[in-house]
Amino acid sequence: MRILPAISLVGALLLFAACTTTTISANKALDGDAADKLEISQVSVEALPESQASSTILAALKKAVEDQVAARNIAGDPARLEMTVSHVKILAQDERLLLGALAGANELNVTASVISQSDDTLLAEFEILGAHNPAALGAFSDQEVSTAESVAESLLEEIYGK
Repeated sequence: MRILPAISLVGALLLFAACTTTTISANKALDGDAADKLEISQVSVEALPESQASSTILAALKKAVEDQVAARNIAGDPARLEMTVSHVKILAQDERLLLGALAGANELNVTASVISQSDDTLLAEFEILGAHNPAALGAFSDQEVSTAESVAESLLEEIYGK
């Protein structure tokens, strides 16, 4: 009879255990301590046609990055962050509710370039393979927004450090 509570616990964990496994690789890393004096003052987001990115997720990604930048409140060398979305897969809320974490992760892949505003020099470029699995809780939130926020947080941590 002790096996039933254990099975119930495992089932609940599979339905409600959220996780983010975003992978970021630097095609060109920031030089030395450049992040300490880097002020991202402009953010743009576009999408490749084959990505099938909605205007909602593009706006959510831009807002999430702007919010992350504002929270860091860094003044210094002005730069712009240009992002191109190459792949999006967001699961339907009913799938998320019924299957939870078993439904798989939402995906948002982005190329992000940090460009100096003073001389248009490419300072850094990152490939982000965003995977965010809100589990069954995703049925009660906007999955496009939460996935964009997850990717934005990971990107800014990569640029500025924790």
